[in-house]
Parts: sequence; C-alpha cells; structure tokens
Amino acid sequence: MNKKIIGFSGSLREASFNKTILAHMAEQDYEGLDIEIISLQDIPLFNGDEEEGGDPEAVAVFKQKIKEAEGLLIMTPEYSHGTPGVLKNALDWAGSMTNENVLYRKPVMIAGASPTKMGTGFSQAQLRQTLAACEAYPLQQPQVFINVVHKKIENGKLIDEGTIRFLETAAGAFYGWIDQLQK
Repeated sequence: MNKKIIGFSGSLREASFNKTILAHMAEQDYEGLDIEIISLQDIPLFNGDEEEGGDPEAVAVFKQKIKEAEGLLIMTPEYSHGTPGVLKNALDWAGSMTNENVLYRKPVMIAGASPTKMGTGFSQAQLRQTLAACEAYPLQQPQVFINVVHKKIENGKLIDEGTIRFLETAAGAFYGWIDQLQK
C-alpha cells in the first residue's frame, strides 16, 4: 500500500526551482509513495498570542494535512545561508507545543535545489535543527543537494538524467525509512 506524503516548498516564487523539483517528484510513480503538494502561501506569521486562541484556519488545514500524512517531503531553497522565513514560520506553527506538535515522530525527507555550486547545505542544516527540536525524524541518507539546478531544468521540467535517477534512489530510501519507523 502506498504511503501518503505531503510535499511543500520553502519558496513562494511561481517559477521556483524547488517547486519544479517538487512537482517532478509528485508526478513520478515512485514505488510506494503518493506525493501531494501543498502551499505555504496562506500561512500567517507565527504569533503565540493568536495561537492561544486556537490555530488560524490556514494553519489548522496545514497541520491536519501533516497529521494525515505518513511522511513529509520538504524542499528548501537557501536564502542568505539559511532556511527561508516562510518555511521556518510554517514549521514553527506545525511544531508548536502550545497546540498539537504534528511534526512529532513524523518521517521527513529534506531536499533542496540552488543555482549555486554550494547548493542548500546551510539551509538543510538549519532545517535539521528545527526538525530535531520538534522531534521529527528526518531521513539521514541520502542527503539531497541539487546544485547548479538552472542547468538541469528546461522549460519548467527537470531534464538531468543523473538528478532524476538520484531522486528515485532518494525516494526509495525515504519509503524504506518510513517503513522502518512504522514497525
């Protein structure tokens, strides 16, 4: 039986490289995974005062999607050597201890794409710290860093065969990780 995965990108740009990679992964028929893409566009800035009265509607919907998923696929760009604010903000809501921490023991695959040669290493390291604080379970290997991504995408589609094969390998490892954690 396929595992339900919720995928989202830390970029709000329409033509985001990370959204392109995420869309590619959602379109694939990876064995054992069904990936549904959601947007972080409508999630308000985290505010503990608001949270005490209950989660705002967009946050409640986001958290419910995460609760229903067997795993998360998080695509992160890197802004100023760190995790994008929109992504950190969404995870602050999802992992909050005031209301339910829906990231608790949730399997997570992290991936990131960048036009730079360095990739998204700093962003992913920060993201791993945030997920550790929320007691989520990120896949440790393989780590998915897609550098010089602009050379691997054409007309809004991933075309680089090496990257396509690597993503398939990573998706297989993620399936195995979820399966292992569910035993």
